[in-house]
Amino acid sequence: MKTAYLFLLICLSYSTFAQEGSSNDWIKVLSYGASNQSEQKKISFEEAKQRHEQCTPSEFANASITLSNQTIAENVVVKYDFKEKVLLVRREDYVLVGAPNMVRRIEFENPQFKELINVMELGRSYGRRGFYSVLTHNNKDYLVKYHTFEQKKVMPNSSVTTTEVYKPLEEEPEYFVNEEILLTRNQELFVLENFKPKTISKFDELANNLKKYVKEEKLKFKNESDITKFATYLWSL
Repeated sequence: MKTAYLFLLICLSYSTFAQEGSSNDWIKVLSYGASNQSEQKKISFEEAKQRHEQCTPSEFANASITLSNQTIAENVVVKYDFKEKVLLVRREDYVLVGAPNMVRRIEFENPQFKELINVMELGRSYGRRGFYSVLTHNNKDYLVKYHTFEQKKVMPNSSVTTTEVYKPLEEEPEYFVNEEILLTRNQELFVLENFKPKTISKFDELANNLKKYVKEEKLKFKNESDITKFATYLWSL
């Protein structure tokens, strides 16, 4: 009896240790799994701060992170670089850079910041790596925003300023932040380009009701609160 009790106590202690270890050591599987730690990269805090224009949020913020195995790491100081598609995690005097393939969800403690979810949460892959900012959801369907950092295209007939006879002036390429609004309904994904009839017609038999609702409520696509109202109404049909 004593032997069985001792065995049970050891099992419970090991289970508690494993849970604590998986929670405390989540950073080890942030990027590439525990077997490939050498790929993780460290950068200075100053270098990470310089990336604010391409990050959500722009400054580091406290968050809880849900891993793919449902382990939750709390009080993590983090931001997401949507240009490089990497997480920036502040440790003490340095920042750890990791590809977030082991992370499902990032929920910031500050309510003004958007919750971030990985593509797997949308019900089907949209063919995009990285995270989406959640505007609203109903536990089954999502309205999200996806940020991309894209290089501006050079016009075909544009001239290039040169400083040498045979060598063009090398300049940093210009970028702009592009935002896509995505909406799911019953595991089906829609890209909301605008509230024009062509876009709303994608909702098939619901299109007439949606067109009427947009017109009556005078919804504007550039207004996030209007998009949220549209999504909530759609999910109620």
